[in-house]
Amino acid sequence: MQVKLFSLSEGLSIIDNVEVIRIKSKDYNLLIMKDYMPILGEIKGNIEILGSNIEKKLENISGYYMNTNNVFSLIVKEG
Repeated sequence: MQVKLFSLSEGLSIIDNVEVIRIKSKDYNLLIMKDYMPILGEIKGNIEILGSNIEKKLENISGYYMNTNNVFSLIVKEG
């Protein structure tokens, strides 16, 4: 899978070879893997991006995400 991460402070980051994306908020927990159904949502919580050579944690963020065709896009709200 591929992750496209956008924030105003860091710009666009693209992460390849992602195996799992874990989304935790007060309302739900999601585990997104390859060929997961298309999904669109808002996050107020934590996201973990895990792959064979990457482990990235984003904690206490607000933003919007979309997953389609094995591309996970995340826009982080700031301020």
